[in-house]
Amino acid sequence: MRALLLMVFAGVIATGSMGIETAWAGAKVTVTREESKPETVEVKAGEEVWFVNASGGTAHVSFAGSEAIAFYVGRGDSRVKFTTPGTYRYTVHLSGVKAHAHTGTIVVK
Repeated sequence: MRALLLMVFAGVIATGSMGIETAWAGAKVTVTREESKPETVEVKAGEEVWFVNASGGTAHVSFAGSEAIAFYVGRGDSRVKFTTPGTYRYTVHLSGVKAHAHTGTIVVK
């Protein structure tokens, strides 16, 4: 299972501090203090999900079933590329603001 999950993610790319703007296919998740908007996104295999932190703090995103799939989203953003179809549930833990956690789902077709 762990090897499969590692294959799902081609990588997490922090782009906020680098100012990189490129054309891409995928979905955007905005992390706020209360929730991830939208709570569920759908992408095609090979597309990216762009996590944008609008919480005012630091967001720690971790995917269910694997401690190895986790990353921080500071004042910028991060992108995760999904290569394998499936349903991936994640939890966002916030720090640097009122502590809070919320969940979301990514469906890869």
